[in-house]
Amino acid sequence: MDFIKEKINVTLDTIKRIMEPVLLNIEFEYVECEYKKNNTPPAPDAGWKKFAEGERLTGVDKHYWMHFTLDAVPAQKDKELLFMLNTGREGAWDANNPQGLVFLNGTATQALDTNHTWLGLEFDKAYDVYIYFYTGREGNYFDVLPKLVLRDTLLYQLYYDILTPYEVLGVLPADSYDAIRIKNALEKASFLLDWRNKGSEAFYQSVRDTIAFLKEEFYEKECGNVQGEVSCIGHTHIDVAWLWTVAQTREKAERSFSTVLNLMRRYPDYKFMSSQPQLYQHVKEANPELYEEIKQRVKEGRWEVEGAMWLEADCNLISGESMVRQILHGKKFMKEEFGVESKILWLPDVFGYSAALPQILQKSGVDRFFTTKIYWNETNSMPNDIFMWKGIDGTEIMTCFIRDYVRRLNPESMYRAWDQFKDKNLTDRIIATVGFGDGGGGTTPEMMEYYNRLKHGLPGMPKVMIDTANNFYDHMEKDFANNTKELRTLPKWDGELYLELHRGTYTTMAKNKRSNRKSELLYQEAETLSVLDSVLLGGKYDQETFDRNMINILLNQFHDIIPGSSIKEVYEVTDAEYEQILSDANAIKTEKLSAICKNVKTEGGILVYNPTPYAISDYVEADGAVYYADAVPAHGYKVISDAPTTYGVTVSDRVLENDLIRVTFDDHYQIISVFDKEAGRETIAEGAVANRLELYEDYPKCWDAWEISEYYQQKMWICDDVTAVEKTERGVRVTRKYGNSEIVQEIAIRNGSKRIDFITKVDWHEDHVFLKAAFPVDIRTQEATYDIQFGNLKRPTHRNTSWDRAKFEVCAHKWGDLSEGNYGVSLLNDCKYGYSAYENVISLSLLKSAKDPNPVADMGMHEFTYSFYPHTGDFREGQTVQEAYLLNMPLTAQRIEKTEGTMPEVYSLVSCNRENVVVETVKKTDADDSVIVRLFDCYNQKTEATVTFGFDVKKVSVCNLMEEIEYELPVDGRSVTVPVKNFEIVTLKVEA
Repeated sequence: MDFIKEKINVTLDTIKRIMEPVLLNIEFEYVECEYKKNNTPPAPDAGWKKFAEGERLTGVDKHYWMHFTLDAVPAQKDKELLFMLNTGREGAWDANNPQGLVFLNGTATQALDTNHTWLGLEFDKAYDVYIYFYTGREGNYFDVLPKLVLRDTLLYQLYYDILTPYEVLGVLPADSYDAIRIKNALEKASFLLDWRNKGSEAFYQSVRDTIAFLKEEFYEKECGNVQGEVSCIGHTHIDVAWLWTVAQTREKAERSFSTVLNLMRRYPDYKFMSSQPQLYQHVKEANPELYEEIKQRVKEGRWEVEGAMWLEADCNLISGESMVRQILHGKKFMKEEFGVESKILWLPDVFGYSAALPQILQKSGVDRFFTTKIYWNETNSMPNDIFMWKGIDGTEIMTCFIRDYVRRLNPESMYRAWDQFKDKNLTDRIIATVGFGDGGGGTTPEMMEYYNRLKHGLPGMPKVMIDTANNFYDHMEKDFANNTKELRTLPKWDGELYLELHRGTYTTMAKNKRSNRKSELLYQEAETLSVLDSVLLGGKYDQETFDRNMINILLNQFHDIIPGSSIKEVYEVTDAEYEQILSDANAIKTEKLSAICKNVKTEGGILVYNPTPYAISDYVEADGAVYYADAVPAHGYKVISDAPTTYGVTVSDRVLENDLIRVTFDDHYQIISVFDKEAGRETIAEGAVANRLELYEDYPKCWDAWEISEYYQQKMWICDDVTAVEKTERGVRVTRKYGNSEIVQEIAIRNGSKRIDFITKVDWHEDHVFLKAAFPVDIRTQEATYDIQFGNLKRPTHRNTSWDRAKFEVCAHKWGDLSEGNYGVSLLNDCKYGYSAYENVISLSLLKSAKDPNPVADMGMHEFTYSFYPHTGDFREGQTVQEAYLLNMPLTAQRIEKTEGTMPEVYSLVSCNRENVVVETVKKTDADDSVIVRLFDCYNQKTEATVTFGFDVKKVSVCNLMEEIEYELPVDGRSVTVPVKNFEIVTLKVEA
């Protein structure tokens, strides 16, 4: 054996031991503090004390200020002065370990963390140093060991000149030609080093000779003949909340961005990319000086602002309109603050991707998509890394997957990135995001030292370059164009990008999900009513309140907040925020309905407001009485007679009945029959019970709050311990006990409807128990249809393939449906997202009870409603969409006195003549006083839709989702006709 590698390793160890001698161990004083409000340290009399020798710090989520001064150090040739701070946690996970922000002479200069332990100082300069220090949330003791270090720059250069090719040897086959070339060069270099008198001029001359040899004989002659390239994007992925609060994220962003800027000062080649305007807003508020430096780097092309959305939002749970607002507010911020037109949806860590996204992106001027999380699939592997992703409407978006969004920029990581890339036949370049995340500060100086060698294209390695994300996509598009002409059509993936993991996020933290749904819909109501009041009555459209609260809604849609995967403290904040958000929206709604009541010409009665996109006939309650409202127009109101009525329900022994259905219960008040009197058929499977409250043992194999492991189905109990039953006006109220929990359900029907509502209150106190409501039905189908953003899609009800089996729990919004040729059933909900459908059983996930990271997740009171809805035909003929909107946005009613106003008793602000076209949104534009009307096809069919407005219009234009006009439509009185394609989203800009 030649032991060349071992000899080189000894050389590296020797250099490392002598290249950074300690000049001074620093003494300092410190004081505990709260979250800093600004960058001003506490006053001298604030309780500062000396940090004793051997003392250690501890604490969960604690903050300290530290202070010391440094005298000027005279300059020395080929040396660099460093401030270094060690905690003993170096190399540990960055997110929850100690981090600090260093202020040099009053300026925030760089953060210190487990990956960034030093920063450079100037010779011949004195320093007044403050460090704002955060303990993290681990709670263990750690050291605080600050010191001055004198780095030998020649040895530092030689160290990385040798280390980089040495580490390449670790990934190449030992007998490969490339490995032999590297070993030969390193061995020859080692012959030139003279270790006899370290520190002498002869020694340093040998160091210079070795550096020159490696440059000329290795980096220039042996490097450069490579097949592939890696575009390295400097990056730090920052979760806006997770195992820390949003308040701590504000500090993480300031710390991380200061580190990035300091790295740019040191390495002129370094470029950085960061998404999420929410983070920039934090930094803008916390440190305006730092923010201005970021803006300057953006102008220079060294800092790339991208990502499209306000933050990296969950893409399963939020509504289609929320997706639009995420991009609208995100792109607006980037344009106004940085002059940047965002082109990439950047979502490395999101838990699945709705098939509605491609169209939303294209209509928002975003034509590129980037993610990594799909590589976490636990069953199947995606066939391509680069492909065109086709949405439910047929829109295609260029998409790139990578395996890791917090890569190290070192030989092993770069080699693996290229080696694992699946589509080398399509392009010669891949993208790699390099840097530590979540407070880890991003790219390190050590990574940049590797880069300065790897950029030459070492033998057996891809060539590494520092790049921007958009430049990478530009290159990829050129390669794709060439391959399309010369080789083959591009790979395509049609439909949702379903993550085969994290299925528990559809259910965990149910209260938070409910608050999001209610906020999304209530703000749409408030916006619509405000448009009505503004256009017809001259009232105020409170854009400031809408924007402020919408940003808060968008913030809480972050991919670790709304999924339920954050710590308890995060949800204590969101609960208070949602309370204010809903209070503000309800106040606007009340104010605008009051304004309508004052301006309607009427003899009096009950004013019924319909916030849904369909004309609705239904029962309402006002002043303690029940009234029937017939044909209340879409997005409008109707004054009805104040003659009270009843729901028309017959309640007898274990039977509920109205004019359309008859519901029969067993002794445990589980449903054994739902007979459709109109269709003359039974809907429940023979011998089965429906609204079966199933409880499962829920100990997933990992990631407690995130996961539902498929084996959960192996152990089940039924909640059938009925402790009380009482009749109600619409049905029966049943109380059940299970363990430490109580479930109270009013099972209610009403005349004229086949919908059975389960109005539920749960006091939940279980440990790792998963609650579902199951409905075995007499339907034969191989697929279920589910409501998603701006449309719907089908998923299998069988387990034929591994891809089918992996979808044992899926995400849907307002409804799921099982239908055969001429009949079907829908399962609706007002705030749930987890569904499963196997053969003829459709189930809704109600509650989960994970203990990590939040030990009290889902404990306490819950209120929600779900509904079983039999219908003729499929979901289209059965009007499932209409019923789901009505459940989620019920009619509201209030008494109206005789009024001599100018508005009619029946009015619609905007309506459409096509059942398949949903008028989803009516709002003011952000730019001017125009009205935005957004609609979409929900039946997967092309149509010509006539939209009628309840006010005079001057001009109507089709615009994109960013509210930019594309073309004008001819106006016919108060109506326009517009073509709508399959699942197409159409946005109209209306000038009144």
